[in-house]
Amino acid sequence: MAKKMSLRSKALIVFFLTVTLILGSLFASLGKLRNQVLRNEAEAVADQVVSFRSWVADSGMVWVNKLTPQFDEYLAVHDTGNNSRFYGKNPALATRELSTIANKTSTRASFTVTSDDVRQKANAPDGFEKASIAEFSANKNIQFVEKYEGGSYRYARPLIVKEGCLKCHGDPKDAPAAVITKYGDKKAFHYKVGDVRGIISVTLPSISLMEALPTLINPISLGGIFLAFLINFLFTTRFILNRLHKLTEDTKAIVSGKLDTPLLYTQPKESNDEVDHVYHSVDLLKRSMELVVRKIKRKG
Repeated sequence: MAKKMSLRSKALIVFFLTVTLILGSLFASLGKLRNQVLRNEAEAVADQVVSFRSWVADSGMVWVNKLTPQFDEYLAVHDTGNNSRFYGKNPALATRELSTIANKTSTRASFTVTSDDVRQKANAPDGFEKASIAEFSANKNIQFVEKYEGGSYRYARPLIVKEGCLKCHGDPKDAPAAVITKYGDKKAFHYKVGDVRGIISVTLPSISLMEALPTLINPISLGGIFLAFLINFLFTTRFILNRLHKLTEDTKAIVSGKLDTPLLYTQPKESNDEVDHVYHSVDLLKRSMELVVRKIKRKG
């Protein structure tokens, strides 16, 4: 039968298990912190896109008097005379052009607005976006979908149809002539208020746990963790293990006949320390042995 492990060894095992659990909890916290940081950044981008689309929708259209080769699409045209024209861009078109510019100039975030019923093939969703749209359509309570994919963080938020959206996405009979002329009467119609029209999809470069580690692992936190472990180790060693070891040696000495061995402890009435209580019990045993020895000597 294997020899029973010493209390000191058990304490060391518990100590190292504690360290392991704390480090595991630390990395779990890092994972959550990373998710929250990336999510907050993606949500900020999505909020700006929603605000921009709302502004365009409330205004009806954005009108420009010049088309660039890169952005030569328009929904409607208004001739002001004197060979001057203004070109109207609806919310979807204006947002697509904004995303093209932003995605080329941004050092981090890129975004698209897409749907499972697009009017432009260039807006077609990828695999993550298709799955997100299906998830939002199946459960209207989901506020966002996120995923790590190929070194990137993907985030999607649903675009819910509102009353103002029905003008261009409700019954095609009610749609502006310019919409029918450009897109026809088949694509992206027959929506109702509350339906999922599409999503805002945001992509960010992912943050590895090692990159996030400096956020939590800094001189102050490391110093605090080290100090906590040091205090724990010193307390366990000095006030428990060392005292138990001394008590063991003193008890062995008493058993071997050295009844004059001093037992240094605080009386139980003045101490709640369990080791003091054990010392007191051994001291009582020692006194009993002294009485027995005295009686034997008297009889002798």
